Amino acid sequence: MKEVFVKKYWDEEDILFYLHFQNGEAIAQVEITPEGRAFLSLENPGENTSNLYDQSLDELDLEDKDFITKEEFYRIWNEQ
Repeated sequence: MKEVFVKKYWDEEDILFYLHFQNGEAIAQVEITPEGRAFLSLENPGENTSNLYDQSLDELDLEDKDFITKEEFYRIWNEQ
């Protein structure tokens, strides 16, 4: 099982995403906006206007700086 953790800022919508992928599929996500945070997972894939990322990891345009550690992801995830 391959796990990948990503932190990506979407400038157009002012959203910071933290994503946890397993085998190329998003299984957990945190969205941070000026209005608050959304914690999404396979068990809770939607909240208000937020939805768990449903594309493969390969669909993202990622740079080296976008990859984070498991610890960094869970530091944010555990704030819920």
